[in-house]
Amino acid sequence: MNAKKIRAGKIKYFLLGIVAMLGLLLLTGASLENGVPTLGFGRYQISSWGTSLGNKSGAIGVFIVDTVSGETKTVYTRIYGSPGKGTAVKNDLKKPFISIQ
Repeated sequence: MNAKKIRAGKIKYFLLGIVAMLGLLLLTGASLENGVPTLGFGRYQISSWGTSLGNKSGAIGVFIVDTVSGETKTVYTRIYGSPGKGTAVKNDLKKPFISIQ
């Protein structure tokens, strides 16, 4: 009789452990935002580019990508020629992302 009680106790705790693990696995995937990813860091990524337009001229630029919405905006573009004769076509480096056109 004592062996039956020990076995019944082991089965009870084993089943309780299975229920607890299933509950944990089901609650781990729960989200209140309906699948919209929320990032606490790294939402905006910056990248740069450059190209040659001839022997002594070229262009450089910077763009920013919003990794949540996928929106990309050009922030800075500069065309340069001989040293000191370049012109900045666009310079929105000190503006917030939402106000950049």
